[in-house]
This record gives sequence, C-alpha cells and structure tokens, in this order.
Amino acid sequence: MKKINGSVAAPFTPMYENGDVNYDRISDYAEFFVRNDVDGAFICGSSGEGALLTKEERFAIAEKWIEVAAGRLKVIVHTGGTNLRDQQELAKHAQKHGAFAIAAMAPAFLPPRRNEELVAYCKTIASAAPELPFYYYHIPPLNNVNLSILDLLRSADKEIPNFAGVKYTSDNLYEFDQCKYIADGKFEMLHGLDETYLSALGFGYTAGVGGTYNHIFGVYKEMAEAFEQQNFELARELQHKSHLFINILCKFRGNIVVGKHMMKFMGVDCGPNRLPMQTITPEESILVKKELEAIDFFSFCNK
Repeated sequence: MKKINGSVAAPFTPMYENGDVNYDRISDYAEFFVRNDVDGAFICGSSGEGALLTKEERFAIAEKWIEVAAGRLKVIVHTGGTNLRDQQELAKHAQKHGAFAIAAMAPAFLPPRRNEELVAYCKTIASAAPELPFYYYHIPPLNNVNLSILDLLRSADKEIPNFAGVKYTSDNLYEFDQCKYIADGKFEMLHGLDETYLSALGFGYTAGVGGTYNHIFGVYKEMAEAFEQQNFELARELQHKSHLFINILCKFRGNIVVGKHMMKFMGVDCGPNRLPMQTITPEESILVKKELEAIDFFSFCNK
C-alpha cells in the first residue's frame, strides 16, 4: 500500500461572496502549494468546511483539485460526514478520478461509541475504493470521538485491507507513539496537530497534514531541518514562532474562519465562510492584519 510520506496541507474551500464554491480559484491554490514545496492537498476536511458542502460540490472540488494538481500534489479526498451512503459515493468517485487516497473522520452526530462500530464505519467507506489507501481522521477536539486508535489499528489490520494509517490530530503523543508499532509499523501516522510539531519529530514523525501549512509551511520545513541537524535551540524557536501565529488564529475564531481569511493577505483569496461559520468582518480584518504585523508574519509566511 502506497503511503503519503510527506507534508500535506489542508486547503480551505474558495467561495464567492454569495457562498457558491469558486472552483476557478483552486488552480491558483494548487500553484501556491507547489511553489511552497507542499507535497499534497487534503481536501474537504475540517479546514475545507467539507461537512457544510453538498455531495455534488465535493465531487466537483475533487475533480478540480486532481486536474490542476496534475500529479505534482498528492490529493487526499476527505469523505467524512453524517451520511454513510454519500461517503461511499465520494470514495468511489475519488478512486475513479485518480485521487491519491481517501480519508474520513467519524461523524459528530450519532457517532460510533465502540471500537466495533468505528471499524465497521471505516470498513464501509474504505471498501468503496479498494484501490486507494484509506486514512482514518482522528480529531477528538472537533467531533468528540476519542476511541482507542490502538484498538482501531489492531482491528483494521485484520479487517480492512486498504487501511493505510491515521491522520492524528490530538495531543496524546503517548498513544501516537505506540500506534507506530502496531503490525510492525505497517500503518502511517500522519501528525495533524501543528502546535506539537516539534514534539512529534521527537517521536519519529515523518509525514503529516496541517492546517497552518497553508500559511507558514516554511517554518515547519525549517524546523524539521533544524531537528535533523540537532540544532534544537533553533527548532524550539521555530515552534514558538508557529505558536505566536496559532495564538492569533485562536483569538479570531480559529483556523477555519480567520485562517481562511488570512489567505487573502497572501494572494489566494478564498472568500467567506459558509454558515453557520461566521466570516471575518472588515473591522476584524484590520485587527487581524495588525496582529500579524506585530509578529512579523509577512516575513516568514508562504509566498
């Protein structure tokens, strides 16, 4: 089973002011990722407001990303939602159109409460695209599903042939480390919590999916290089730099809202959020830019 083995950004979904998806902007977005040495795009996830999009919109977004990526980016299609039948169709569509992989988070409404339920959920989606790697998207801070990933991997090893690994967006590095040893290291653990990037490096992290890779991927790339060279002081300084940026995200309703708005400052205008997300106002935008200037963001952000 092929693995991602690289750094994948979680793009926002570009929209027009009326809330329609702006498919034309995806081409510029892909070029932006390529220019900044990102390895792939994890589309229609939490950053991409996937749960707020229709199935037809998600089909079209996947087709556009795969087209403009043109083999230069690994496109991972997130199918997660509350309708399992739609997720099967999204998985089949991703395989048909040449996606690199598929992924799914557990639904926040009527979620699985036992490992057996989570395994059956993942198996149903993964089996709809048997030729693609399937990644489970573990993000308990968002969907409040915090079942044992160790148990999931042990079961998946037996029941889901194309189960490739986990996008692990949690601060439980105790569990994250142990997952790498299940089935002799068969499963790829994608680090997904940018706040603990340096800590994950200490646990042998080699691949990941990040929301703030949209903005400051160069910081993480330099941090990984500093760690490899055992320049731990520089690595800590770079993690702190990312924390200063993430503090601004937290201050203005998080990455999905203000992170999306910030893309406009970097030349990739992704437009507004879709309700019930509340788009950054013009007044807030002025404050956000001042906060970014205070940490010298525009000297180290993606270009």
